[in-house]
Amino acid sequence: MIFIKIIDVIGYSGSGKTYFIRKLIALLKIKLGYKVAIVKNVKHHQIDKEGKDSYKFTESGASYSIIKNNNKMYGIFLQVNEDNLEKIVNWVQQGPIQIEILVTEGFRTLNHPTILCVSNLDEIEHQLNKNVKMISGVICSKNINTNTFANLPILDIESNFFKFKDIFLM
Repeated sequence: MIFIKIIDVIGYSGSGKTYFIRKLIALLKIKLGYKVAIVKNVKHHQIDKEGKDSYKFTESGASYSIIKNNNKMYGIFLQVNEDNLEKIVNWVQQGPIQIEILVTEGFRTLNHPTILCVSNLDEIEHQLNKNVKMISGVICSKNINTNTFANLPILDIESNFFKFKDIFLM
């Protein structure tokens, strides 16, 4: 089993999480040759549409359902009865497609190195936890008078990728 480095990304809606993750994936692939997977916490809508076959299969008791379209794209729907991301991480580690980095989005209670994405300085303090190692997001596109908050660097991933790499020991 390959060891997977896990990085959590948290922040309010509209804070730049998706933008940050998209840039991070591209940079990890281009600059370091890493294979990356994402687990996103979707809080307000279901993943699989009720009435579709994949939904019916997992509702019938399948451990997971895999769908494929004509563009060679696959979707995997796992049936996990408890909210345990570690089971998903173990499944990914043992899966047929090996990855080096797993990025999670929107899981605030995990115990992994974390990036906090924010729009403004006043959003930071309420979201800080012991795992936050870096601040990024929409705030990086604004002219702020600091590049740190509570001794944490505020970094734009595109212009500071190698600082990110050093912080997260890659």
